[in-house]
Amino acid sequence: LVRWYYQSYPFFGYCCVGAEFTYVAMYLRSRANASSGYEIVKTLCEYFLMLSVPACATKQVVNVSQLCSSCYAVAANDAALKNKQ
Repeated sequence: LVRWYYQSYPFFGYCCVGAEFTYVAMYLRSRANASSGYEIVKTLCEYFLMLSVPACATKQVVNVSQLCSSCYAVAANDAALKNKQ
């Protein structure tokens, strides 16, 4: 999954940009909810969220997969070093 994620540059870009847009849209939406009269901002944020939340969720899945893969690699290296002694 991680290898495919990094090989497809357009998909990689969509996930990275989508994750950032998700955070910005969520922030703007929370600020617009606190103030009245910003209905257009709330509506635009909801449209941005419909496009960006799948990208953000996919990026988080890839991040967890990468974390697990890295932990396994570090543990395997530590075990090899321990067995070598």
